[in-house]
Amino acid sequence: MLVLIGLFGAANNAVQRWQRETYAITAEVSELQQRASTESGPIAVVLTQEAAKRQASLPSLANVGWDRVVGAGALYSLGLLLPGWILYRCLTAFAVPCTLRRAIAAQYLGHAGKYIPGKAMVIVLRVGAILPAQQLPARIASENFFSATPRPVARVTSCIFFETLLMMGVGGAVAGILLWNAPLPVWVRGLAALMAIGSVVPLCPPILRRLIVIVAARKQIKDASVGSYHSQSTSSNINPAAITWPLLAQCWLVSMLSWLFIGFSFTILITAIPSFEPLPPLSELTPVATAAISLGMVLGFVSLLPGGAGVREYVTLLVLVPVIGQTHALLAVIAARLLFIIIESLCAGLSVIYLRRLHFLQPIPPG
Repeated sequence: MLVLIGLFGAANNAVQRWQRETYAITAEVSELQQRASTESGPIAVVLTQEAAKRQASLPSLANVGWDRVVGAGALYSLGLLLPGWILYRCLTAFAVPCTLRRAIAAQYLGHAGKYIPGKAMVIVLRVGAILPAQQLPARIASENFFSATPRPVARVTSCIFFETLLMMGVGGAVAGILLWNAPLPVWVRGLAALMAIGSVVPLCPPILRRLIVIVAARKQIKDASVGSYHSQSTSSNINPAAITWPLLAQCWLVSMLSWLFIGFSFTILITAIPSFEPLPPLSELTPVATAAISLGMVLGFVSLLPGGAGVREYVTLLVLVPVIGQTHALLAVIAARLLFIIIESLCAGLSVIYLRRLHFLQPIPPG
């Protein structure tokens, strides 16, 4: 609901500005057409072409580049897929049995939880997808089949924490690097640079190991098979030494590639929306758009608001407006939020179908 309220407020502002600029452009088109009707030869042709060009710049459902919208959605879904590999790689390092497909499905499914206040539902959904409850016959369930071997919830939670912290840290670093030469106030670029440095520090393995130990030590894990709580110690469930420099380097590069896919997705979406003014070339627009969406998503996550409602939009606009103008930036931000929600919902729905099918086909342990 907070996301919808924020979108409604931003959309209302965008519509008002769009109506004012539409009125102005419509008046210019009428004037050009009238002048063309009184002229002849090359002058009339030039005036007619200019009127048609301005008419085409009016945003409407008819002249939106829907093929680019679809392409942007595909790029965003790919950007969300790569962190699934990071989660799988971390699960492997922590000796948690999980296939790559299940890890990707869990990663996709977890995005539905970020629209719940506090974002704790992200962890719940992903842990539940990686370690699903076994459906056993009543005879086996009554014998506390799993009581001697609790599920490695603490290790899975630590892997999810690792992937999330890495994603946000790399996103902050990407935004800080790309914004260094952006046409923004000095304080914004300085803040972005500090955030880039601050995002990298917690990712160093010695510090990250300590953070994971602290998180795991505070978890009270419930064993669903016996209905009691187990305080899982770090020594028995988590091996912090699994976080190594080579592991971090691999995951860092994949996470950076993920942010580049997300940034290029946002760039393509911006170009799909008709603009009142000419857009800068892709070589200039792509870095700014990538930095804008990265910085907005990272600070939206830090805010702990559902889906970063309001924060993501405000930060993204702050970076985009000097480059593409306020009206186009507002339309792009609203379109990005709607498109990303649709893609996340589709990916989460497909993940649920896959996980249920996988669970249905999973053999029941022998009695």
